[in-house]
Amino acid sequence: MKIHIRKTVQIPEIPPAIEIESGTLRSLLDSLLRPTYFAKEIIDARTGNLSLDGLFQIDVNGIIYHGLPDGLDTELHDGDTITLTLILLGGG
Repeated sequence: MKIHIRKTVQIPEIPPAIEIESGTLRSLLDSLLRPTYFAKEIIDARTGNLSLDGLFQIDVNGIIYHGLPDGLDTELHDGDTITLTLILLGGG
């Protein structure tokens, strides 16, 4: 199945789409982000939570993953769109 990837920042290692046989949001993020310079560990082994929660907002078909009934364990389907939005924080 084909999963579309949108991102608000240029990350050359992340393609605009990826073909997978099946999987969850957790497994896709792990395989998609692990080779980038953003993180060595995508999923915290102790908690099972996303280590990059403060860096990216992650949506599945326009819904923030926290709002999905199964969260990171949401099963993906052909044609789903994952959006990675870089969270920019400022201060003064």
